[in-house]
Amino acid sequence: MSTPIRLQDLVEIDGVVGAVRWQESLLGKAVAAPPRLVEYVGLQKEERARHIMLSVEAMGLSIKGVVEMEYTTDRRDFKTSIMPVDSFMVHGQNYSLMASLNRVAVLFDSHAGVDLQDLSLKLNLVENG
Repeated sequence: MSTPIRLQDLVEIDGVVGAVRWQESLLGKAVAAPPRLVEYVGLQKEERARHIMLSVEAMGLSIKGVVEMEYTTDRRDFKTSIMPVDSFMVHGQNYSLMASLNRVAVLFDSHAGVDLQDLSLKLNLVENG
């Protein structure tokens, strides 16, 4: 079993600019109620953290829906699934965003040569329950 890490540990990775974690405001009602910002580091303003949180929450819900659809599809000729998804990423020319379905996200410099597999693992090691 892997050791949990703090959100602060993510911004200590070279190239990571900021990190944010959030939770559902009403358990089991992610679509019906806006999420609740829990913590952010590296980002200068709470407004920026909230913007990232809301954008990633919307993307995460849609990705989770597609993944669940793939997982529940009855395909006799294709028995594997893309589940589980560890994280997803939006790549930008200057900055990119990676997020995990446990509601943790990082903003990082696209030119920094960040190890994406390692970053994905670390996002999932942040306890956010």
